[in-house]
Amino acid sequence: MPENNIKLKRSLGLIDATSLVAGSMIGSGIFIVTSAMARDIGSAAWLLVIWFVTGLITVAAALSYGELAVMIPNSGGQFVYIQMASGIMVSFF
Repeated sequence: MPENNIKLKRSLGLIDATSLVAGSMIGSGIFIVTSAMARDIGSAAWLLVIWFVTGLITVAAALSYGELAVMIPNSGGQFVYIQMASGIMVSFF
């Protein structure tokens, strides 16, 4: 058997990281939450409407966090944003 000296590149690009996060979020949403939602709502049409509305809210939140990251380039993410807006005591809660 010949030995292969193939080395894998240890890096994630933008598309790789985005696909990983989107896949995990969609997977957990589809396989865990959908059955309970469908049972409580009782209609596939209303389920799709709710998914569409929550998708719009999620996109708005992502754009808002992107804008905050540009405006406040400090490390700490959500903690720093809440601290700047409301003070240090509120950011701990």
